[in-house]
Amino acid sequence: MLLRKLMLALLFVVLISPASSFAGEVDSLLEKRSAVLWFEGEAFGELIIGARAQFVFVYVDGALSQAVVKNPDVSDWLRDNINFFGGREVRKKALFIIRFRTVKNLDLQLSMIRIGSHALTPEDVLTNRHYVPTGELPPDFSASIAVAVPLAAVKGNTRTVSVGDYTAELEFPIR
Repeated sequence: MLLRKLMLALLFVVLISPASSFAGEVDSLLEKRSAVLWFEGEAFGELIIGARAQFVFVYVDGALSQAVVKNPDVSDWLRDNINFFGGREVRKKALFIIRFRTVKNLDLQLSMIRIGSHALTPEDVLTNRHYVPTGELPPDFSASIAVAVPLAAVKGNTRTVSVGDYTAELEFPIR
């Protein structure tokens, strides 16, 4: 009985610890700032059929940046790319992190990716250029890159993000 009470007390402490609340905050902020796009995929109920790759576009703002800095347990892809927020490379620009995972072979070119009215160029990429995968990519390959897009290209509360002819809507959080 005493052991059971100790286990419940330990579980309660873990659930209400600051790290847990920061993790929940980061997850909540990510959900509100992300859009998922399946390249060449067709939705069939909850299933996606025939997709060549999955892309996740994450809009980075001050709230997300601060939550990530406070949380020591965030994923490396997020921590590595969020550090660009507030830097001189992002002045008068919007910061996005693009994560993708291939399901089949994919010939990826930066110009295929559009955020708002802006097609990506190598100059938009903030991630070390040696780590930016382009060209023919094999199945089960994943990567993430940080990009800065001119603010003029992403006006409004909703932005269209696209890869080739496939699009998704990304709503920006109300400030």
